Amino acid sequence: MKKLAAAAFAALCVAACAQQPTPTAAAPPPPPARPATVAPASPSDAQVSPGRWEVARVRCSDLLGAADDDRAAAAMFYYGYTAERAHVRVIDVDKISDNVAKVIHQCEATPNMTVPEAFRHARIAHN
Repeated sequence: MKKLAAAAFAALCVAACAQQPTPTAAAPPPPPARPATVAPASPSDAQVSPGRWEVARVRCSDLLGAADDDRAAAAMFYYGYTAERAHVRVIDVDKISDNVAKVIHQCEATPNMTVPEAFRHARIAHN
């Protein structure tokens, strides 16, 4: 079961990376950085010690305030985490980008919501 979970997670990560658009010469400039008001003013209550986070307590504001690479990695972690908690056994990798976008939109609307709650409220379709 662990090998299956590891393989599924690896496939999700590869699929998410593969769906990145290739930049072109006429590509528009990147969007402006997220406003500072999105990031929490004080350390998150989900951070129990340096480098250690309580998974179920991470808030959307924590996710939105993270650096782009950290946000992407955390979103993929939570995608797998919430899929496992919902006993999802098949994930359509073509839906990952849209589903993560729904979660980010949910987080932007409700920054005090926990990330697992945002995944549930976004009503993502795994398969």
